[in-house]
Amino acid sequence: MARHVADKVVGVVPAAGMGRRLFPYPHAKELFPIGYQEIEIDGRLEKRPKVISQYLIENMIAGGVRRFFFILGHGKHDIMSYYGNGRAHKVHIAYLFQEELLGMPYAIDLAWPWLEGDETIAMGMPDTVVEPSDAFRRLLSAHREWRADLTLGLFRARNPSKFGMVSLDAEHNVVEHVDKPRRTHLVWLWGIACWAPSFTELLHATLQKPGDRRDREVVLGDLFDEALAEGLRVKGLPFEEGRYIDIGTYDDLKTALEHYS
Repeated sequence: MARHVADKVVGVVPAAGMGRRLFPYPHAKELFPIGYQEIEIDGRLEKRPKVISQYLIENMIAGGVRRFFFILGHGKHDIMSYYGNGRAHKVHIAYLFQEELLGMPYAIDLAWPWLEGDETIAMGMPDTVVEPSDAFRRLLSAHREWRADLTLGLFRARNPSKFGMVSLDAEHNVVEHVDKPRRTHLVWLWGIACWAPSFTELLHATLQKPGDRRDREVVLGDLFDEALAEGLRVKGLPFEEGRYIDIGTYDDLKTALEHYS
């Protein structure tokens, strides 16, 4: 029996980083409480804290993702304890371990042996909050309509020097990408992404090449640049009304706590 297209979307959640910027918080930054949720306890709805990564997971689930790979590193076992096998969210979650922190592309590539080769990948950072709540649904829909190799979800940047910045042409093609520019005319940061098997293959093949740039941390934007250089169809979907909050700094953490109080 043929599978529904949603069954072919796999969520990849890189959560191997140490999160030192939130010191002395003793747990994984992905489990930092931001806002509240209502859960049923003894037949009654009770208000309980909501961890930041749950916003990403729920957004992905709303987009049709039912299979997840969480990429964990040293000291991140509490994420596995919190989400378990995904049953509470009616999804399937598996965990991969990154022994050496070589950069996000290497973390994502750990999923390579576990993929069937025809999946669409949905990816977001679990220490961020993304709005609207249907961002992944809209991103995946546009990705399919455009028949893109890679589609980036774009948000307006308040501080471009912290993010990967892109520009688009009139047909939503990404024509420029700059990672964490000191000064720039660019206004759109990429915050979430989805891609076809063609980009999964490019990422894997690039990281296997001799002289694979291990003398510095490889960022995912390096692979976006590679995709553009190879002529892949790279699209961008701006969320004009969207919001992207990264809790990696105190100011952004304060913004998130105030917004979701």
